[in-house]
This record gives sequence, C-alpha cells and structure tokens, in this order.
Amino acid sequence: MALRVSIFDDNQKLLDSLSVLIDGSPGFQIAGTFADCTSLVSKIKKSQPDIILMDIEMPGINGIEAVRIVKKEFPGINVLMQTAFENDENVF
Repeated sequence: MALRVSIFDDNQKLLDSLSVLIDGSPGFQIAGTFADCTSLVSKIKKSQPDIILMDIEMPGINGIEAVRIVKKEFPGINVLMQTAFENDENVF
C-alpha cells in the first residue's frame, strides 16, 4: 500500500514538481496538493494523507501555525516542513 502524501505550498511550480516527483516514486501516492492552509482541517479530512509536506511561508495561515492545528486535530499524521529560509529562527 502506497504512502499517501499531501503537499501544502503556495509556489505552484514547486507544488507541481513535488507532486510529479512523489507520485512517480514507488511506494508513494499524492493524496492532495494545496496552495494554502485555508480550510486546513477539511482539506486533510478529504485527502486523508499519511504524511504532510508543509511549506513554512504561505499566505493566511502559515506552515508553522498549520502544524499546530494538524498535531491537535490529527496527532497520528507526521509533518515534514520545507523552506528556503536559511536563518535559524524560521527553521527551528
């Protein structure tokens, strides 16, 4: 059974590239791709991911706040954060 991955990223080119890469990798399947975290809980319930790949900087609810919501509402879902930031404050 493939690991279902949902991606949240506001960079459409990166979102598309990651989607193709993940969906084309054995053992992985894209559950959903989203440009923002609006209606986050609803999007997760609908896509039913095993894991979430989350960008930090997004409009509206940022990735850091979104992870707080995910961990509260879906404690069994692991989240991998991605960012282009190089400063420690945003990374840690």
